Amino acid sequence: MKPILKWQYDHLIKELLLLQDHASDPSCPCETEGEMCVRKHLMTVEAYAEETVPMDEDDERNDQLQRIADEARRHRLRQEKALCGEDAPPDLTDWSREWRKRFEAISLACGPEAEDSGKDEKACGESCPSDVS
Repeated sequence: MKPILKWQYDHLIKELLLLQDHASDPSCPCETEGEMCVRKHLMTVEAYAEETVPMDEDDERNDQLQRIADEARRHRLRQEKALCGEDAPPDLTDWSREWRKRFEAISLACGPEAEDSGKDEKACGESCPSDVS
């Protein structure tokens, strides 16, 4: 995997981790402090996914990136309505966890190819952990 793609996927995963954490923790004071964290993380997930599409030549990964961007946009719009008191906030804990796990398998390169970050690497296969949590 090219270094820029690794960087993009790692940042997408980080945003999904933060979203998962904020969405699952009822004590998170994000919305009360004016930060609107869930909305911010959804917008960032959407942006990283859209930005990564033209960088990645793999059609299957591009389909996943376009799908998560679309889903993140829909969740963000619903979250915005919830912040305005017009809708209930979406529960994003499982959604963010499922997507994070998919992209972790892409981001984590295994085997001898992983040592040379200038070459394309295979994504996790049989030699990688099958259930990254």
